[in-house]
Parts: sequence; structure tokens; C-alpha cells
Amino acid sequence: MKTYRLKLKPQSSFLTPWQADTILGSMCWIMAWREGEEELAKFLQGYRNGDPAFVLSDGMPGDLLPAPAYLSLVEQRGEGFDAFKKAKELKKVSWLSPDVFESARKGNLEIEPSGAIKTFKTFTTLHSSINRISGTTGEEGSLFELEEHALSESEQFISIYLKIKDGWKDRVFALFKDLSFTGYGKKKSVGKGAFDIIGQLEPFNRFDDFEGSNGFMSLSNFVPAKNNPTDGFYKTLVKYGKLGGEFTFCGKPFKKPLMMLTAGSSFKVNGSIKPFYGRMVEGIAPTKTEVVQYGYAFAVPVVINI
Repeated sequence: MKTYRLKLKPQSSFLTPWQADTILGSMCWIMAWREGEEELAKFLQGYRNGDPAFVLSDGMPGDLLPAPAYLSLVEQRGEGFDAFKKAKELKKVSWLSPDVFESARKGNLEIEPSGAIKTFKTFTTLHSSINRISGTTGEEGSLFELEEHALSESEQFISIYLKIKDGWKDRVFALFKDLSFTGYGKKKSVGKGAFDIIGQLEPFNRFDDFEGSNGFMSLSNFVPAKNNPTDGFYKTLVKYGKLGGEFTFCGKPFKKPLMMLTAGSSFKVNGSIKPFYGRMVEGIAPTKTEVVQYGYAFAVPVVINI
């Protein structure tokens, strides 16, 4: 697999976070519409068998990368109030610049906290539901809130990193191109989640393995497979997913709650580092048994020395 970066320029706010499982799900719908259900089933079978055509990261703000989960557990050298204050500030660090990330993944955890980096901003907007009979608004209880997200003023694009098998590069780019025409996530029919693609898939070699690496860090939320490493540091989230595309109107579109490990989760590995870990999750949608949930980790080799 070769590693690439794709830059996306949001043209609106978005309601759905740029997370790898949701991105791949959106691409699957594009594939179903473009190439048919049989081709999609063939594509997903590779993921079920542990042989994915490509794996992808969550969407990252600009050039920034997530801090490893173990960073907040590092004991700072020294005693007294200054050492305590620095350790406390490190726990608030969520994003690292490329150079600091590269240094941290090679075992240098003497990081100077630079304060909270503004990446995504979240805000709430009020909307009013429409009475389907009268076609009007304003009835009691018609107001509702939506939580929207946007890049902060300091960031200009979203980066998605991909590891792609030979022969799939052009096909992956075409899927993203078609996705840019439809929009991403909730409320795309009214313009939310609109984006443009900046340039092409560009080769990216800053995640290569190196001598001395003894673990991996994930750049995506993921679900560990049975034989994956267990000695590590991680944070979790619970996703309450919903079926997309035409399945939205199946009557019961909600998926089962799914616990995932978040981007930044890191594990020690005995032996060579694989390009990905995790698995596809079966049986996630009670009304659509053929639906699976993407749960692969985009693995980056690291040194874990704590």
C-alpha cells in the first residue's frame, strides 16, 4: 500500500464530523450508484476478509495531527509547581504540528505546551419544522436546534490520509470527486457538507516506518479485531449511527450503538508494524443485515516508551 494525502476545501458548515467510518460509508453509496450493488458487495468483501482496497484517516484540520493518547500520561521531569502545571497543560493538547508530531512519534515527549490550538468551531443554529399539511411554520414546539461545525479561521482545508493498494488510486479519487458533487453528511440536500477537492491525491511519506518503532498510533476511530495488540493507551467514544442513502427511508434507520477507539489511540506491537488494524463490524443494522460498519485503524508507526 502507498500513502497519499487528499485536501478538501469546505464550502459550507457541516453537521457530520469527518470520521473515517462515515466517509467510507458515503463513498460506498457513491459506488453503489455508479457501479451497482454487485460491485459494492465485491468491494466490501475484501474488507470483510481483512484485505481492504484502501484505508483512510479521519479528516484532520490543515496540516495538524492528533496527539497520541499516552501524551497526557507522561510524567514531566522535575518537581514543584512548574512541573505540575506543565503536566496539566499537556493533558489539554489535542493537536500537534507536523514537526512536533514527527518528534513525538519517534519517542521525544519533551513537548512544550503551546496552549489550545483552534481547529474546528462548533455552533448551534435554530430551525423551525414545517407543517406538512399547512406548509407553514410557527406552531408550538416547531423550533429545534442543530449543532454545526466549521474550520476555524486559522485552518483552510481538511486533510484525509489514505493507504491505497496498487490499481486503486484513480478509482478512489473518482469516488471523492463524485462525493464532492453530492455533499457530505446530514442536510447535504440544502448545501451543508459541501466541499471542493484541492489538487490531486499527493504522495505522502512522513508516516513511514523507522528503526526502533515498537507500536502504532491510529489516525482514525476504529474497532479492534480479535488478534490485535492489547497493550496500549486509548480513549473511547460511542457512535449512534444511522443508515444513509436510500436506507434512510427503510422505517427503522438507526444502527446499534457502537463503541470505538478514537484517533490517537496507541498500542505496543511485537514484530513488524502493519499498515492497518481493526475490522469491519457485522450486524450493526437490525433491519438491514447486509450493512457493515468500517472499523479499520490507519496505523502510523511510533515509539511507545512509557
